[in-house]
Amino acid sequence: MSSDEERLTVVNVVASTRVAEELDLPDIAIQLNCEYEPEQFPGVVYRVVDPKLAILMFRSGRAVCTGGKNRANIKTGIERMIADLRAAGIETWDLDDVQIEVQNMVATYALHYPEDYDGRAKFDDQNIMVIEEGDELRLATDEEKEDDDVEKRKLHADDPLAGLPRRLNLNNLTFHLPFDKVEYEPEQFPGLIYRLDFPKVVCLIFGSGKMVITGARHKDEILEAVQIIQDELADLL
Repeated sequence: MSSDEERLTVVNVVASTRVAEELDLPDIAIQLNCEYEPEQFPGVVYRVVDPKLAILMFRSGRAVCTGGKNRANIKTGIERMIADLRAAGIETWDLDDVQIEVQNMVATYALHYPEDYDGRAKFDDQNIMVIEEGDELRLATDEEKEDDDVEKRKLHADDPLAGLPRRLNLNNLTFHLPFDKVEYEPEQFPGLIYRLDFPKVVCLIFGSGKMVITGARHKDEILEAVQIIQDELADLL
């Protein structure tokens, strides 16, 4: 079975830093050929191709880096930005004096993996509609579920589950999680919003079994949140 680390994908790291007492943004925009439209946004947008990052520089000398996948990406981007600024004759602090602080990490996590279901269903599941194709089963699409002309049926207890992704009943989940921490308004947003206090993160849980975790500052916080949710939903997963 896959570990939590293997199921987890960090998709964005946002970090902040300060590289100078003050930055001349119009000069930087010209010297480094950066995007700068002060009427729309008060910062200069400096882009790094590899790793793919965007760094927003502000007059105060502060910078916000987004798009990184880890701290190493962020550090590389900041180092290249400082090198380009200095090469253009723009004064910055020494690299050793530049502190980088992660503000937010966004990660995706798969609550369901095919190998989790290499046996058979334990009971009939009214929520999972399947279509038989020869000796194999596949999930019915949303369109097929609504089409009366398509032959389909519910998942039976004796059906093999190998490779068949499960779906979560989000309405059911609202009764298994602390009611004051959960928001679920499917007419407005397709996912269930679950806010944890410790670690202080927000988890978006979708019917597909996929989850998005945001608000963490360290990967360990994301893994801790995953474990908490797995424990609370142990009977449902």
